[in-house]
Amino acid sequence: MSRTLVIQLARLGDLVQTMPMIMALRKLSPRDTIDLLCPEPLRDLGTLIPGLDRVVGWDGARWHRWAAQATQGLRPNQREEIEQELRALCPHTYDRAFVLNQHTRAIVAGTLLAKECVGPLAHGPLSEQLTPWAAYVREIARTRRSNRIHLSDAFCGMCGLLPPGTPPRCLTPLLSPSRNLEPIGQGGGPWIGVIVGAGDPARQIPIEVWRTWIVRFLAVLPRGRVVLIGHGAECDRARDIQHAMPPSILGRIWDLTGQTTIHALAQVLARCQYVVGSDTGPLHLAAAVGTPTLGWYFARARVHETGPYGSGHRIWQAQSEDGGAVVPATWPIEPSLDVLLNTSPRAQSQWSHWTSQIDEWGTYYSEAGQSSAPPREREALWHELSPAMPV
Repeated sequence: MSRTLVIQLARLGDLVQTMPMIMALRKLSPRDTIDLLCPEPLRDLGTLIPGLDRVVGWDGARWHRWAAQATQGLRPNQREEIEQELRALCPHTYDRAFVLNQHTRAIVAGTLLAKECVGPLAHGPLSEQLTPWAAYVREIARTRRSNRIHLSDAFCGMCGLLPPGTPPRCLTPLLSPSRNLEPIGQGGGPWIGVIVGAGDPARQIPIEVWRTWIVRFLAVLPRGRVVLIGHGAECDRARDIQHAMPPSILGRIWDLTGQTTIHALAQVLARCQYVVGSDTGPLHLAAAVGTPTLGWYFARARVHETGPYGSGHRIWQAQSEDGGAVVPATWPIEPSLDVLLNTSPRAQSQWSHWTSQIDEWGTYYSEAGQSSAPPREREALWHELSPAMPV
């Protein structure tokens, strides 16, 4: 048996989108020890990912301080302090580390903690040459050209793995619901989770748009309920969304912003019939717990790269003539409500409508009204970027 460390030091959404790679690795190596190194605030999320033996939290703030101090020279005892911290994190050296970030901190962590690193660099930590998959991901991000390989599947390719072919699912959190969570999903319905914000301010759906959507939803579905989801810094957005709404509507809205741990958030998302939001971490977590999602993708978010993973998710993609960031003039309020009413979604100017599928090459999205057959270029790209892999 070998010991493997998966390193993902980015945000919540990136960690969720690492799950297909972990699933593929576990299928390939059922007897190996597979651990995860992730940011300390996301450690609880790591405990919900199946296939892992241990989750190690990375204190990014502490390591950043050490790095800043090192530029001016290490204190006499600081090297020993760092070595002790590494031994506490990982008492044993790993046989290999899969590094999923192109950031220096992740590459250094893999080099320090494992005998061999697999990831973005082709020839070790001091190399500037990217592997074919890492170069492809960087080029897509830089040029914004057409792309049909999902980021989760690119993570698999970067690690020399094929996508698992089925969407992974988070484990069910083992906790009793608190009093304010217990009613969610019980009676009435459908229960819709509304993600009020986004980590990237450019991807925040305007407050007035959310207010309009919620009022329309509660009007057309009299038994419907809304759950407002967000972290503590988004409580003001949630309050502004509810401002001046009639009491009859407010009685059908549960505001949970700033009130959920990661485990509680996963449980809330699993209790909803749908979750609506922009390209942000909780939307990907909703897909990972098995809840269908309705995504509004704009700014620089692109459905083919980071649409929710799996099948049956619906995305409205804002159109851009030059491939740059999009600030929508209209919003797909009515088309997304059509989905909840089980009617054919109407067209919306400036937006295209996509639905997700999954096959042996991973997740892909087909445009509404077009063939759902997988795009041929995906298989060709796998052969091009993974020539040594038996694909």
